Amino acid sequence: MEKRYQIEDIEKVLRISRKTYYNWEKAGKIPKARRDPMNNYRYWTKRDMIKLKKITERQ
Repeated sequence: MEKRYQIEDIEKVLRISRKTYYNWEKAGKIPKARRDPMNNYRYWTKRDMIKLKKITERQ
């Protein structure tokens, strides 16, 4: 099973606030996060992180 990243990781990697992430997701600027079927928490994979960095132009 590949590593799952949480919203805290997204905040650190993209250097944005949680609120900014949610606003971008709501506006359709970035794809919606995956959801864990057990607890419905958002999570991301390494591939998702790379895609987000490219879309947001945050290296």
